[in-house]
Amino acid sequence: MKRAVSRGFTLVELMVVIAIIGLLASVLATSVVSKMKQASHDLDKKVLLDLYNALQMQTQEDKQKVKLIRGPIAEKRGREFWEACFQHKLLDAQMLPKMIAKSGQDLEMDRRSLDNPEMFVLDPLGCSWTGPQGNECMILMSLRGKNRRVVICANERNWLNHEDEVLTIWSDGEIAEYIDREMLAGWGYEISEEQWLQPGAELFGKTAPFDGVFD
Repeated sequence: MKRAVSRGFTLVELMVVIAIIGLLASVLATSVVSKMKQASHDLDKKVLLDLYNALQMQTQEDKQKVKLIRGPIAEKRGREFWEACFQHKLLDAQMLPKMIAKSGQDLEMDRRSLDNPEMFVLDPLGCSWTGPQGNECMILMSLRGKNRRVVICANERNWLNHEDEVLTIWSDGEIAEYIDREMLAGWGYEISEEQWLQPGAELFGKTAPFDGVFD
């Protein structure tokens, strides 16, 4: 009887199999990365809205209004505004994780750092957002129509976490939303490319609709 001759893969067949596996891995990786980006995109919107709602709720209380209008938070702006909000218990430790954008490189601070609020220091790398000035905060949040303004947005370090889109929440908005230069132009705000790429120097505190926020 003749013995069957066993035959393995040829080099060409092996290369074809490897190529197919590589293609499938590439497709899968692209899908996973895309879904991760979308999840990060959506999570940042929720984080910012939660922070805004907490701030808005606190400004309804007379005791907290005094802190903003003529109290210890009145002259604070940007990161120092948020720091003062924690120091003077306008915001509690549950809001500390909301101070960072999940899509960026900033690091969440340990909530135990608020065990002694008066000594609390908000690390610059623990804050991803711009902030208003204390004594202008309630006025800013009440602006409507043509006077609408951005109340909170990504700070300069996190400005382009999502490529050309920037996360914002507006004075007449009920949701956090991503905007770009084209959208702003459609709303009547002419922002140059230079301004867009240097928001800390060219936009924050200077140019509408970002003239009420600070880094």
